[in-house]
Amino acid sequence: MRWTDPAFVAQAHAWLEQEAARLGLGPLGAITQPHVQPWSTVFRSGAPGGAIFLKACGPSQSHEPALTARLSRGGSSIVPAPLAVHPSEPWMLLADGGAKVREAFAGPALLEAWTRVLPRYAELQRRFIGHDDELLATGLPDRRLEVLALQLEPLLADDRVVGPLGGLSEEGRAALRRLLPTVAVRCAELAALGIGATVQHDDLHDGNVLVGRDEVVFDWGDACLTHPFLTLCVTLRSAAHRARLATDDPAIQRLRDAYLEPWSGLAPVSVLREATGLARVLGAATRALSWFRVVTLIGGSLDDPDGWLRELGEQLPR
Repeated sequence: MRWTDPAFVAQAHAWLEQEAARLGLGPLGAITQPHVQPWSTVFRSGAPGGAIFLKACGPSQSHEPALTARLSRGGSSIVPAPLAVHPSEPWMLLADGGAKVREAFAGPALLEAWTRVLPRYAELQRRFIGHDDELLATGLPDRRLEVLALQLEPLLADDRVVGPLGGLSEEGRAALRRLLPTVAVRCAELAALGIGATVQHDDLHDGNVLVGRDEVVFDWGDACLTHPFLTLCVTLRSAAHRARLATDDPAIQRLRDAYLEPWSGLAPVSVLREATGLARVLGAATRALSWFRVVTLIGGSLDDPDGWLRELGEQLPR
């Protein structure tokens, strides 16, 4: 694996040390490598002002440093501002942002943290509506509603989605192919709400939010350009799972409404709530495509542990 190759490790260490010295953040402590995944790796070093992290992204996540830098310049503290972005590699330096929300809170306090995070995240999304070209220029994948159904076609054509690793039967794949026109219709219905495309984290759960002086959303490697409400597919399901509640529990619906608050001037609340129901189903499509992007660009099997394609087929309104 490239991430553990001694030449790569030495190069990463050298850049971390160079940038820390340039920024006056030294002297550094020992450099460790606490995170190694096929799609990214992270190096950590202690420093007098707090730990410094170098994140190096693989091809499937290569947009993350440029996207994080752009979002952090949007006037919101919900995104951590990189200390440095490498001029030619998809690498960035980040300051220590605190503990993960899932480590800092539990039970009702964790749900309460989400009521603070979600409106701020929605405000960030609103700020970037209409900035499609600027966002795409960072390398952000295009999952806009008008192309979403078409993008599922090569995924379903890949024979790796069938069998014990892919998780689909041949009959299940054929059924999903027949549903692609329905996916396109449902995308058009959601688009008719009139809320444009924007950045969508696509993996916003309690392991990707940090709590320091304020909550920040990090790890934008699965992000895409699409309808903002698709974000709730992961977020509400994750929050419900962590709280051991059903997704239609009033406490989880309160999180949905907290997210919708910044959108409340655009349509009646009842219409927005109905739209989130459809968006949560379509969000399974962007999750499946994120997983396919990793496999296509990095390699590996199409093992779909969360069953996003099956979920899309089961929940899509006919």
